[in-house]
Formats: sequence, C-alpha cells, structure tokens
Amino acid sequence: MENNSSEFRLAAQREILVAVLSALYRHKDLWREIKRALEEVPIVQDHEEDPGIVPSEAFARQNAMTSEIASILDDAQARSDLGPETR
Repeated sequence: MENNSSEFRLAAQREILVAVLSALYRHKDLWREIKRALEEVPIVQDHEEDPGIVPSEAFARQNAMTSEIASILDDAQARSDLGPETR
C-alpha cells in the first residue's frame, strides 16, 4: 500500500504544481523567469560528461527529471490556455 500512497502523493503534488503554474502562466514576465530558472537545472548532478554510449544512471535520472519538468510546464500552459468554462 505504501507504493500506492507514494504514487498518489506524487500525483497530487504534480496536480498542485500544474494548477499553480497555470495561474502564473498568465503573467508572461514571471512565466519567462520560471522557465529560465527551470532550464538552468543542472544537466548532471556530478557535472561529468558521460563517457559511454549507454547513459549512466545519473544521466538517465536527469533525462527523466527534465522530461517531467517539461511535461509539467506544458500541462500548465495548456490548462491556462483553456477558458475558465473548460477548466
């Protein structure tokens, strides 16, 4: 049950982030600042280049995190673009 609990907690946190970010999206200067800050998230935690063909665990985690950040921002923008009657 704990795995489900963690999964639900993460889903709830993501929903809150999308809701907050969708409200902030309407403030274009602030939205640009948020996107810029998130784009500056370090690419790899240990700041080393990946020497192999297969991504290291750090690169794989970072790639997954970067994809999720982009997905959250896209979802927030899409939700904000909806009219209030469809939210």
